Amino acid sequence: MNPPIHSSGPSPVRAWLALVRFSILRQFRLRQMAAIALGLLALTLFVVGLVTARFGWDRTEVRLQRADPRNVQILTGGLALPEVEAMPVMREALRESQPLAVFSRWVVFFLFLGFLMPLWTLSFAVSAIGSERENRSLVWLLTRPIPRWGIYLAKLLGVLPWCVAFNLGGFGLMCVAGGEVGRSAFLLYWPGVLVGSIAFASIFHLIGAWFSRPAIVALLYSFFFETILSELPVPGTLKRLSISYYTRCLMYSSAREADVPTESDLLLVPVSDPLAWGVLLLGSVLVTLLGMRIFTKREYRDEV
Repeated sequence: MNPPIHSSGPSPVRAWLALVRFSILRQFRLRQMAAIALGLLALTLFVVGLVTARFGWDRTEVRLQRADPRNVQILTGGLALPEVEAMPVMREALRESQPLAVFSRWVVFFLFLGFLMPLWTLSFAVSAIGSERENRSLVWLLTRPIPRWGIYLAKLLGVLPWCVAFNLGGFGLMCVAGGEVGRSAFLLYWPGVLVGSIAFASIFHLIGAWFSRPAIVALLYSFFFETILSELPVPGTLKRLSISYYTRCLMYSSAREADVPTESDLLLVPVSDPLAWGVLLLGSVLVTLLGMRIFTKREYRDEV
């Protein structure tokens, strides 16, 4: 009598893990958006390195020459110079001209957080599902023995390491190009970059699954909502709907602990660190759950 043959059918868990691995490896292929991100990184490193080598980040003398407060000593024979330098306005101007403050204001907050970080994240996160639709392979993927919510989650887990690595790595390279002051900035701000990357990846992954032209929608969202809104020098609760606001709160908190001057609290109206961490992490989970539901309910056709 022949022994019974035990056939092991396909395992959904193994299939899901294989999809996660495949999604991670697939992001290694250089796409157009990723090429743009690499080009922007190279240009940024060149500019930051050039400023570091040619001018440095200390703007004290430039600030003094522009304000020209030392001309008071011409009228008073130099007796008023100590009083001028002791004025609160003058002390604050000198603090804002220190290397770490200048590097943080222009490179970290304005250039990286306000522009590069959202753009770098969407270049990877939007293509996780969007590329499947452009290649007309999404319908085939939906026929695999994996629930739709599992496919959505696997694609997110496949793209998340790339988003975090590119943002942290790109930010680290920018800080290295900034010299000693840049290295100090990296130690201050990397936690905000990490959690902000996760939040941006979740929202752009949702856009990639929701819209038929996700790159355009993501660019519009990033430019008008995350970049312009976060950089407007006006207070308002509308800023609290953006990811950049809570990331900026965490980074500003680290700056204040290091006595680095930042944007006025009257304009930012920051929240506490626990609230900022909670909004970014819990918001990422809620956005992911929403994306899983939308991806499960929506009907996709094999078309571009």
